[in-house]
Amino acid sequence: MHELGLADALLKMVDKLVKDEGAENVIAVTISIGDLSGVVPHFMADAWEAVTDGTSYRGVPLHIETVPGVAQCLDCGEQFQVDTKHMKCPRCGGGKLTPVSGRDMTIEEIDVE
Repeated sequence: MHELGLADALLKMVDKLVKDEGAENVIAVTISIGDLSGVVPHFMADAWEAVTDGTSYRGVPLHIETVPGVAQCLDCGEQFQVDTKHMKCPRCGGGKLTPVSGRDMTIEEIDVE
């Protein structure tokens, strides 16, 4: 479960950003996770709870937005939104795909009081 390591890194980044800005009370963190990132959103939410337990971020909700993945078929060149359950080109049925977008995990917003 690599989400635990990602959540720990996320916590450290959030803490650094908050301290650098002189903010004090974080009330929510919003991230986006691409469908092709390999990160499972509900595992990430559970990992966030685990890494924030016992810290000043305990109880701070992690809001997760998912971003669709876009791939390009290497056989016919078609670009399309990927259905992660059926990784085939809708145009030619090819299975040789390269990701175009949707592989990232990004901090979108840190809400403070």
